Amino acid sequence: MGLLVEAGLNVGDSLLAYSDGDGRIVLRRASDTIENLLQDGTL
Repeated sequence: MGLLVEAGLNVGDSLLAYSDGDGRIVLRRASDTIENLLQDGTL
């Protein structure tokens, strides 16, 4: 839980997990990911 708080995530935030293509699993706030996808066309 402490790691999530340090990352700026709040209790109740929706998260999205996906592979970054190099074997890493990325965990990001869903709203940030959707915003990047709509603005840049990439995750």
